[in-house]
Amino acid sequence: MSAELGQPDDVERSTSKAKSCENSDQNAGHEYEEVLQLIGFGRVQWIVLLAAGLLLMMVINETMGMSYITIVSQCDFAMNSMDKAIMSAASFIGIFCSSYFWGYLSDTVGRRPVLIYTTIAGNVLSLCSTVIPNYWLYVFLRFGVGFFIAGASSTTYAYLGEFFTPKHRPIAINYASLFVGISTVYVPATAWLILSMNWNVNITDDFSFRPWRLLTICYMLPGIIGTIMLWTLPESPKILMSLHKTEEAFAAVDWIAVTNSGKHLHEFKVQKLKTESSAEGENILLVSKSALATIKKMWKETLPLLKRPHLVNFVISCTIMCGLFFSSSGMGLWYPEIQNRLGMNQAEDSMTVCEVIDASIDQMEANASNKTCVDTINTKSYVDTITYGSALIVGYILMGLVLKAIGRKASISIGLALAGACAVILIFIKDEVAIVVCFCLYLVLPGLCVSIVSGAVVDLVPTHLRGKAVCICLMLGRTGSVFGSNIIGVLLDSYCSVTFGVFSGFVLVCAGLTLLLPI
Repeated sequence: MSAELGQPDDVERSTSKAKSCENSDQNAGHEYEEVLQLIGFGRVQWIVLLAAGLLLMMVINETMGMSYITIVSQCDFAMNSMDKAIMSAASFIGIFCSSYFWGYLSDTVGRRPVLIYTTIAGNVLSLCSTVIPNYWLYVFLRFGVGFFIAGASSTTYAYLGEFFTPKHRPIAINYASLFVGISTVYVPATAWLILSMNWNVNITDDFSFRPWRLLTICYMLPGIIGTIMLWTLPESPKILMSLHKTEEAFAAVDWIAVTNSGKHLHEFKVQKLKTESSAEGENILLVSKSALATIKKMWKETLPLLKRPHLVNFVISCTIMCGLFFSSSGMGLWYPEIQNRLGMNQAEDSMTVCEVIDASIDQMEANASNKTCVDTINTKSYVDTITYGSALIVGYILMGLVLKAIGRKASISIGLALAGACAVILIFIKDEVAIVVCFCLYLVLPGLCVSIVSGAVVDLVPTHLRGKAVCICLMLGRTGSVFGSNIIGVLLDSYCSVTFGVFSGFVLVCAGLTLLLPI
């Protein structure tokens, strides 16, 4: 009897316990990624993806676009090869100087304001550079452009990834990376269209507005469109929660829900977002007026990367990244210039790349003695660069299949070994098609490995160090662009074969270092 009477009490007790658990779950809130799954993939994700892609495209346009600007502006600025190298490297130096700061600031005050205001500032300086007649002032403004567009370079992937579930995040980042390939086609195609025009607007006796200055404005357009799209989007809810702005984060997620599905969060039975457990600490950038205190805090948070057990793997990763940019961007900046010289070769017999470059030097010296300056670009340069960009797009599409088949370590080491071999072959071959194929492979393979190495860095360090590690790795990697561009500027005309040997050797060293990484 007592047992029978006890059964309803047990049922009532278990029911009340279940209700209390349900209430506690509601009080605790829903995980952000769980809410994104409830809302579903929709319009917001497509807009974020397109805006992020356009911002990345703008970064490539503003940096790699200088490969054409340096050719067509050489008469206006009376430049030699070293002057061209400095002009090409100015934006990369600017990106190097500010990348870590913008990355740190995006973790501190938010992704969206960094993306919007740095892109606007970079576009304004880029627009100002179109009316600058002085070489060194122009170089300084290009440095400023790089300094600010580094905000988009270092923050875009973080902002993009935080609008996607873990399942869709790698796919979204891969599609955003496709815009790098699209930009590599957009740059020569736009240059071909604009620079084929023959007009000249005289502003003063010493300054005239020529088509290459209009080309700079065309390279800005993706950034302008991307910024306008970004203005309509909310801040990343993930970073808002990290900054303990829970009400703003909930409002942002609610906006995503309404935009994607037409329903508010409460219709999905979501009343609250679960607050992330993060270490409490004062926001040094907001509470301190001392630049020294800010730098000390940044250094303290970065120092663990330079200690065991992360030091060796991190240094190797940074060295490899430097080699990737050294090859793909350093040589890539000179690719149109080299192809332009090959296209202007009038010799009947086939010649190697270095033989053509030697012949072009003799021609330039003859032009200098006749006081003539040639700043035209051969059609071959446009076609070959568009071919390189198309190969890069195809490479990004195929990269996922290759990674799945042979893994990251084999993909990087085999790709870089092939690239190094192509650089050596370029010294000897004379066939024009073979030259283009080898050049494309040498530029494309290291370029594709950049995102693979970035992903490897993420796996090699703890969560709280990942953003800083990737940012520093990419920042140091871009120094490779600067060194590569300047080495070509110094060595190409006098020591062509040595130049290709140096580039091949660096890539092969990086292929060997990859084998040491536990990836």
